[in-house]
Amino acid sequence: MSDGQRLRRTPPSGFAPALAGARQRAALGVRATARAVGISPGYLSRLERGLRCPSRSVAEQLIVVLQVDGDERAVILGAAVDGVGRDHPARRPRATGSANA
Repeated sequence: MSDGQRLRRTPPSGFAPALAGARQRAALGVRATARAVGISPGYLSRLERGLRCPSRSVAEQLIVVLQVDGDERAVILGAAVDGVGRDHPARRPRATGSANA
């Protein structure tokens, strides 16, 4: 695969229902959940439909916001992909200032 290509992963079969169920049990709407996690409502919808895998940091935020534990926590973290989305090395903030200053 060349540097310009992106790898897409299909989430595990239990991921989408676990995420949607956790959000519904938390009595949060799609917009409120997305806002609290820091993602768009459309992206959350794609996650809940099993069309996307979350980055590790998004999965961790979803777990905190939705107060997920146990098996659902394992399912959501199991769908997470390292080094993509906001976790991609090119998107990580760089240190400011210089060592010579």
